[in-house]
Amino acid sequence: MTTEGPRGRYGDEPLSALIDARPAHLDVLVASEPRRFAELLAVLEPDLAISGGFPLRIPEDALAVPRHGVVNGHPARLPRYRGPNPIGWALRNGDTELGFSFHRMDADLDTGRVLAQGAAPLAGAERGSKVLETLFGVATSLLPRALERVEAGEAGDPQSEDGASYAGFFEPEYAEIDWTRSAEEVHRQVRAWWVAATRDGVRGPLATLGGERVFVLRTRLDAAEGGTRLECGDGPIWVLETAPARSRSAHEQARLEPDGGS
Repeated sequence: MTTEGPRGRYGDEPLSALIDARPAHLDVLVASEPRRFAELLAVLEPDLAISGGFPLRIPEDALAVPRHGVVNGHPARLPRYRGPNPIGWALRNGDTELGFSFHRMDADLDTGRVLAQGAAPLAGAERGSKVLETLFGVATSLLPRALERVEAGEAGDPQSEDGASYAGFFEPEYAEIDWTRSAEEVHRQVRAWWVAATRDGVRGPLATLGGERVFVLRTRLDAAEGGTRLECGDGPIWVLETAPARSRSAHEQARLEPDGGS
């Protein structure tokens, strides 16, 4: 089941693109609004529901429909990075690994009991596609364990509030590169926008280079791959790839494809 959700949260592709891309043997149930979730789910008489990347909070009456509840996949080691933008904040903060949790959904946001957790290193991830590849690898390795615990009737492990944090949408100002910041901060900003969840279509990182407004897609902190050298507040950074800012769809494609950008 799916719904359109907030505009631009996962890029410019409409819900219809997801429906068109589904395998031919699968059905897609589309709800007009969250209060319809419970009624539509009840028709299916599900034993268990699995959620991932869902853009809206699922109402309590819908969570109660499946006999064994709803299991959510969240790309962070909960209780850290609860909320809609965990991968973006992991990259913004310079984390060396990407975590993932399967947990039971409850009335609050990403606070339910944990069924399985893991992580994978982010070292060497030079594009958003590599980050997503790492994410899916961790998720697929953890899902069997989570389902085993559900089948065994286990409630899961309660989350501690120690170390809990919220990963909200980036502030609109973060869409623009401030070259007076350190090279490391700018480099993290570029990486953070690769797979960040967005609100109201605001996306970055934007800059004016050579008189043209562009999205900066990839940078390095050394000259190993060449690129355009620019000065930050504490030293140089090398811009390797950009996309015209006039085309968000081009930016979406370039940031994820293995050889995207210019």
